[in-house]
Amino acid sequence: MTKRTITTTRKPPMPRLCRSAFALLLLTSLLAAFAGSAGAHVDVDVADGQFVVEVGFRDEPALQGQPNAVFVAVERYGTGGTEPVDGLAGTLQAEVSRDGTSKTIPFVPMGDGVYEAPFVPTATGDYTFRVFGDIEGNAVDESVTSGPQTFNSVEPLTAHEFPPATAGSEAQSELKAAQDAASQARLISMVSLVIGALALTTALLKGTRSRMPVVETEILQAADDPGRLIK
Repeated sequence: MTKRTITTTRKPPMPRLCRSAFALLLLTSLLAAFAGSAGAHVDVDVADGQFVVEVGFRDEPALQGQPNAVFVAVERYGTGGTEPVDGLAGTLQAEVSRDGTSKTIPFVPMGDGVYEAPFVPTATGDYTFRVFGDIEGNAVDESVTSGPQTFNSVEPLTAHEFPPATAGSEAQSELKAAQDAASQARLISMVSLVIGALALTTALLKGTRSRMPVVETEILQAADDPGRLIK
């Protein structure tokens, strides 16, 4: 009987310091990924540094044609950090601008110092958000334009559609639209022909009546009987 010897080699355990460094690196990567997935907003100090206002789109990425809102979070600086400021829906307003066109939108309070001004971005590109009014008696008028250092610009919806719209479906839609237009044109032509035929028939009937010969009827009176005696 032959004996077999199995030798197992164990790797030395990872030093505790290396394990801690690896865990810290992993945690940092996860936090960075989470921060990247969250919407990009910008913080603006107002009222001589008494308050900080966070400004951006409510939903990011902001997509063309999809409901969204101006997002604002107001906090007051204090010795122990910051605290939310509520009760500003009646004193703050939002103004959305793009390509020289602007729209003023009232804020809706969402709680914990958060306010939203809902609207639907109908065009892609950069938008400018203006927050104006007063915060606890302090005048505020700040404008921020979307960009790499502030908040996200509006992207086309097609960039996030799945499955993407195919050229075939677009061609079918265009073909159907052309067919509908041709059917409508044929219907209009038929109605026009019927109206024209009725008008022509009416005109012919009127002309026929005006050209009908007039029959004159002569009434002959009986001549006096020559054989009649006159007394």
